[in-house]
Amino acid sequence: MSKVTGERKKELIKVKLAGILNKSSSNPAFEGVTIVDVKLSPDSSSALVFYAVYGSDKDPEVITEALNTASGFFQSKLAKTLRSRNTPRLSFVFDKGFDHANRIDQLLAQTKK
Repeated sequence: MSKVTGERKKELIKVKLAGILNKSSSNPAFEGVTIVDVKLSPDSSSALVFYAVYGSDKDPEVITEALNTASGFFQSKLAKTLRSRNTPRLSFVFDKGFDHANRIDQLLAQTKK
């Protein structure tokens, strides 16, 4: 793999992780989980992976714990698809932005009635 800029590497990790999450993981807790963003450390040794959950009433804390427990699995799968010298250590964080946007949409819909 040739040199990849930090922004391109973030997007590549985001896309590859989404594919791994949807195709390779068999954990039912991960249903509806979508990768929203990836923040890489300056040396690319670690990455914060922000996710959102759609169509599920599962507790985000439980999903975050399950994702972080399975981070080694995701890291090893990611290493095989990235084919780079090093793969960042993954930490998953729930992104609350989409929940806030959905709540605002619900409130606006109520005021229109």
